[in-house]
Formats: sequence, structure tokens, C-alpha cells
Amino acid sequence: MPEQVGEFRWWWIKLRNPRDTRFFLYYPNSGAGDAQVLRVCDRGGLDHAVLIWNVCHDCQCGLIAKISMIPEWQRQGLGRRLVRWALRAGPGYDWVTSSQSPDGQQFFPVMARETGAALTNKGKTCAHIDVANRAFPRPRLVRDV
Repeated sequence: MPEQVGEFRWWWIKLRNPRDTRFFLYYPNSGAGDAQVLRVCDRGGLDHAVLIWNVCHDCQCGLIAKISMIPEWQRQGLGRRLVRWALRAGPGYDWVTSSQSPDGQQFFPVMARETGAALTNKGKTCAHIDVANRAFPRPRLVRDV
């Protein structure tokens, strides 16, 4: 079962969406500079894809702190959808990424060309972004990812 989703609520989500095989759960930030999370879960409640990002509107910068996905879900456009969702939180901002895996080293330059966001590897972020302390409020199911 997904994090912070009760058993009854998860059952209700699946019941109301019988054809969905993937569920996008958005965990908004709980404070300025705090992380936002988008989890993609299967019907069993296992999260097979996760995106964690931070945005500072004062400094107009953003950080893709983590993106991970099981190999079976890769190369289907899902990573693009997740990153584009995050970039909507700060259009035109300076975006950086945390250290990148070998897959990320191929993925982020392509996304940078497609979106116009720098997505610099290990770039400098502002002091307002707090990557150490993350508080995730109750998620909501989203469809427009």
C-alpha cells in the first residue's frame, strides 16, 4: 500500500478506477523549500516510479532531487511525464539535478534540450531548499501527469 494512504482509501481508489494499472499519487510540499513527491504505483500499491523535487519561488530555482523507476517501466515516456510535471512548478526557473546515475546522465541532457531547463548535474541550489528534512502530507490521486 502506498505511503500515507490508508487501506480503505486505497481500496476506494482502485474501485473507482478499475481500468487503471498505474496510479499517480502527488504529495505536495508541506512548507516553503520542502520537497514534493510524485509516486507511480501499481494496483498492488507498490511504487515503481518516484520523483522528488524542490522549488524555491523566491530564488526562482528548482532541484530534481531523485527520480527512480523499475526497468520494466523505463523508456516508455513516463520519466518525461514526471519531470515535466515538476517543471510546471517553476517555469523558466534555474533547474538542477542531484548526482545522476548512468541512465540519468543520458536522460537529463535530452530533457534539457526538450524543455529548455538546464537540469545541470550537481548544480548549485539556493539556501531555502531543504533536502535533508522532508515532510510528506497526505497524497492525492492526480490524472494530468
